[in-house]
Amino acid sequence: MNGNIFAVDIGGSKLICGALTATGEILDTYRAEYPKNYSLETITDLIKEGYNRLKGYPFVCCGVAIPGLSDPENGNWLYSPFSGIENVPITEIVSQITSLPTFGDNDVNISALAEKYFGVCKETGDYLWITVSNGIGGGLFLNGELYLGHSLNAGEIGHFIVEEQKPRKCGCGNMGCLEAMASGASIAAIYEERTGKDISAKEIADLARRGDAAAKAVWNEAGAYIGKAAAYAVNLLGLDTVVLGGGAAQSFDLLEQSAQKALDSFLFKRANPQVKLVHSGLGCYAALKGCAALVLEKSK
Repeated sequence: MNGNIFAVDIGGSKLICGALTATGEILDTYRAEYPKNYSLETITDLIKEGYNRLKGYPFVCCGVAIPGLSDPENGNWLYSPFSGIENVPITEIVSQITSLPTFGDNDVNISALAEKYFGVCKETGDYLWITVSNGIGGGLFLNGELYLGHSLNAGEIGHFIVEEQKPRKCGCGNMGCLEAMASGASIAAIYEERTGKDISAKEIADLARRGDAAAKAVWNEAGAYIGKAAAYAVNLLGLDTVVLGGGAAQSFDLLEQSAQKALDSFLFKRANPQVKLVHSGLGCYAALKGCAALVLEKSK
């Protein structure tokens, strides 16, 4: 494929646009944090700004990472529990802004795809990619192919029920979902409930590394919930690798030990003797690189 790809990562708390090559190299980026009460109009305005900043690159196509349920066949944004945004023809909107052919899919699915194209799963055919960010989502590779399922939204591990004794309410309406117990937003909320301090998951991670007991506890608990959910997925599907990515997973050092312990505890080991828990090879730009991977996949 000749020419560069304009990538749009519509996150839960921020927007990142990028200029990428067909090999996944990031040439330039534009990043903007959302205001507290943002809307679809806020997001489209930021996409326009991002495109105007980067349009000097010779783009030939565009990929969009959708945060939540999507219709990948038509490129529509169906629903995001944490924002309430739903039923948006997002690829049509972006194509109107850029005048480029545009493809869109769930951000976690295309992050999983990027891991196959550019990351640590090039030689792996059966793996689960878990985004731990403002929310939690999962992308599945089975028999070497991205698996979407009948509803085209397979892999929603963020809505596995992992806590029944002291569950927190999830944006989806259920109680005790993994997203409600272990996402970046939930880590911040739980820490505030326990300490009265309203700070970000990243700031809590910094405190944990400096020995703050409450901060360490919140991260350890999040890792344990993630490992528990991952084990259920592995037991069902026979996966050989679980990859953690996303913004909060950049604190993999704080999640790894408890996640690995829970994964080992809940696995049926005789059926799954060799399961790897690894950190994504894509850094904090997994979904952005996923946009490039999606375009390459659609261009086959």
